[in-house]
Amino acid sequence: MAKVFVAGAGYVGMVAAALLARAGHVVDIGRRTPRDEPRSHAMDVLSPGTYPASLREADCVVYCVSADGFTEEAYRSAYVDGLARVTAAAAGGAASRVIFVSSTGVFGQDDGSVVDEASPAVPRGFSGRLILEGEALLARAPVESATIRFSGIYGPGRDRLVRMVRSGAPVSAKSRAAITNRIHRDDCARALVHLVESPTVQPLYLGSDEAPTPMGEILAWIADRLGLVPPPVGEDSSQVLQRGGNKRISSARLRGEGFRFLYPTYREGFAALLEGGEPG
Repeated sequence: MAKVFVAGAGYVGMVAAALLARAGHVVDIGRRTPRDEPRSHAMDVLSPGTYPASLREADCVVYCVSADGFTEEAYRSAYVDGLARVTAAAAGGAASRVIFVSSTGVFGQDDGSVVDEASPAVPRGFSGRLILEGEALLARAPVESATIRFSGIYGPGRDRLVRMVRSGAPVSAKSRAAITNRIHRDDCARALVHLVESPTVQPLYLGSDEAPTPMGEILAWIADRLGLVPPPVGEDSSQVLQRGGNKRISSARLRGEGFRFLYPTYREGFAALLEGGEPG
């Protein structure tokens, strides 16, 4: 049993916290808006004066704060300044490990190639650049750390592809052909539990399911399950659905350490979503 503090317990963090508590760990969470339940604390990652004592008492701190807007200021606050302050508090307390939820958005590859932990991270925009700056900051901290870069997260409440199929909006041939990567929210949470409980961790992991897949194949599969026709083909200048580019994210390192996906491909994940599946 460990004392775990989850900073920024939102879409993924709340599920991870619940799974950790179910496994017998003592779990505290820190959020801008606390939940009405024990061990939930009001906390601003930019203001150490708001940090609860349980942060400094934790054996492991999981940092899964999200930016509150798509601006440089918001990304710096969440992924650099906030991370630096929370890490300093953890390292100055009882923590032996800090886990940082990052993003495969730090990769700029767009050629369909396989990308793993050894692949160069050359961000195309400010968001990836600032997240990468946060990763480097954590790597220099005087505490064991692990960064996990998740690909496109989907799950309950994040069903954009399903809504696109239902709407019948056109999708360009270029978007259909692009290799896309995703991971179900529940597998994100389970991966965080895995990293909390592992005897040792490596500095970097990629979290993405086992089946990088062309977007068109996924849309056609969803349409078939719904008894609808796939979205019509639009112009190449129409909306591109996959901001992450065209690459194949490999989670071989995570799987090699014993992690098993609950939803190893989009089929299992979207089937659960269409059936109203909840965390496993």
